[in-house]
Amino acid sequence: MSVTLPLPDAHQVLPPVLTGPLLRRLEPTRLVLWLVGTRALELTLRLQNVGDIRLDAGQCTVIAVGTQAFVHLIDVSLETALPCDERIEYDLLIDDGIGIADWAPHLLYGDARAPNFVLRSRIDQLLHGSCRKPHHPATDGLLCVDALLAQDHDACDRPALLMMSGDQVYADDVAGPTLRAIHDLIERLGLFGEHLEGAVVSDSAKLYEHPASYYHRADLLPALESNETLRERFFGGARKPIFTSSSADNHLVTFAEVMAMYLLVWSPTPWTLIAPQAPVLTPQRRERYALEQTRIDGFKAGLGKVARALAHLPTLMIFDDSPNVALLTA
Repeated sequence: MSVTLPLPDAHQVLPPVLTGPLLRRLEPTRLVLWLVGTRALELTLRLQNVGDIRLDAGQCTVIAVGTQAFVHLIDVSLETALPCDERIEYDLLIDDGIGIADWAPHLLYGDARAPNFVLRSRIDQLLHGSCRKPHHPATDGLLCVDALLAQDHDACDRPALLMMSGDQVYADDVAGPTLRAIHDLIERLGLFGEHLEGAVVSDSAKLYEHPASYYHRADLLPALESNETLRERFFGGARKPIFTSSSADNHLVTFAEVMAMYLLVWSPTPWTLIAPQAPVLTPQRRERYALEQTRIDGFKAGLGKVARALAHLPTLMIFDDSPNVALLTA
């Protein structure tokens, strides 16, 4: 028996938080967290044995990246140092006191009512990762982090942090279904567009609509004559396309595309707001799209656990070859 699931309603009330909280730099007297809301949120940080800290503009910088997407960079300084090598519960209360157990229960382990973190006195255990590829045939590696944290070890046995030494996503090697979901999410959240100087298409909206937007992106942004000096310096004068990757068919181009992909690889929530359908493709591309779709479906199934791990373990990240900016990795 087949079951048809209802499509997301474009007029449904959006959840307050799309992605996060992600724990970033944690110190005894400084806590840095990251989340994205569908509006500018009134937030209160609740800390075990400390109390409630109302986050004002000095502690929470809000950056609009769309009409319904707001990055919240939380950076809290504490007068009294938190203890090391102990579990410390925390919560983020929204508006009138709604906690994580209500607005993101998938972030909690077992019967817990709030997530927790451990400030390790020594970095004696370190987890390492790099770029994630949602359509890779292997299982998402970050699920191993969640499985480790779910074992409920003593606080002193918890890894000190997760170090991501890549840009966390592949901006070049992107699956067709992922790019289609990205475009749906851009529209759903009203992520800001931009002008594309010198490209075949003049702006981001025309890029998303162009027939070559899927699997033929290298055709849309040819190398410019104005780049000759740069090309001479880096490529010895040989003509190179804008995209030098060997897997650039669906290379992300705009800031909105990069932002949407981060939301889609760090949280299950944005997927509930969209219902991407395959674009018009050639038979060969349709076959590739269908294979990628099965892998994306498996990737999506584990995103709740990935988000849970990132809410419990501080994660330090860098960016390298993708067009990310500081607000993504702060």
